[in-house]
Amino acid sequence: MKKLVTVLLLLLAWYFAGMNRQPYVMAAVLCGIIFVALSFVLTRILRKRLSADIPKQSNIIHKNTQAEFIVTAANKSRLPVNKYKLTLKMKYRGSDSSVVKRLSGSACPVSYNDDNSAVVYFAAPYSGIIDAEITRIRVYDYFMIFSSSKKLRGKTGEVAVLPSPKKMNIKLPPFGTYTNEPVAETSFDKPGEDHSEIRLIREYREGDLTRHIHRNYSARTEKLWVKEYQRENDFIFDMYIDSSSDHTMTAGDRDAFYEMVSAVIHNLMENEIMLRIHYYDREKGGIVLYELSDAEKTDEFVILLLKADAFCSREEYESVCNIAAIENAMILTAALEWSFRGRPVYKFEKNNIELELVNRYFDLT
Repeated sequence: MKKLVTVLLLLLAWYFAGMNRQPYVMAAVLCGIIFVALSFVLTRILRKRLSADIPKQSNIIHKNTQAEFIVTAANKSRLPVNKYKLTLKMKYRGSDSSVVKRLSGSACPVSYNDDNSAVVYFAAPYSGIIDAEITRIRVYDYFMIFSSSKKLRGKTGEVAVLPSPKKMNIKLPPFGTYTNEPVAETSFDKPGEDHSEIRLIREYREGDLTRHIHRNYSARTEKLWVKEYQRENDFIFDMYIDSSSDHTMTAGDRDAFYEMVSAVIHNLMENEIMLRIHYYDREKGGIVLYELSDAEKTDEFVILLLKADAFCSREEYESVCNIAAIENAMILTAALEWSFRGRPVYKFEKNNIELELVNRYFDLT
């Protein structure tokens, strides 16, 4: 509409100036026509020189929380871009539906070293990984009369949407469930020994933590030996995350599952324990072990789980994992069931899980 109005005004001005024989007015109108033509060409030039991208660092937010998503622009021309608009498509990984966001900004030439960023604010309703892609960029001239756009490809990024932190009331057993007792013990009391401060060591067995390997003694004896610390043995738990299901998981099902897993792990890690978490990773085609001993890395694990595409059929899961043979395992399932040492702890309801996590008392003794 602006283009049509501008052209009509210039034509009318030229016509009346000619009818009234006003050469100065005609010259001014001619300059206006030239300026409009240059504005039209300018948008095409700036469009070719302007690009946009999503910063590669992971964006981490909590669900149902207003958050910002930043996009950066690079202007390789010598002229500033007064205004540009970006079309951003966002969708949950594994979902067919998407949401389109539009954001605008301005961009100085790259040589200015200015922050040419644009921000869109949104609130994610579910936990998961959101894939974002810039699909189109549109550039405007300085008077916002003309614009020119182009498609962008390969400009993608992701957002990890985590469940909000929740405080649970969990009673742990007086001793952990770790039953891998030493089969060979060695005690060193003499000063000068390489490992005089180690209370116990034993031969390495499959499933032991690699960080406990005593490298000096292993090199000396040409066998693998593992350091033992009584406190660590008393507080090590094996957790199996059974993400298999007989039906296709909806967005609400997945969200409730992530709520349960995240809340249980966060609250267990407040007790300075070690969690050996076993979970299904579709890309790797099997069960992956993650050793979690630092509470500050809990969110790091939750993000790994979100990216693992862990949901599968029961046949797929049972072909790579046999939990039944592990007596002292803690198990969390996609059916929202929590069990420990072969007995049920609690079965959550999908529509009420957030209240149940906070208000219930969970006894693991």
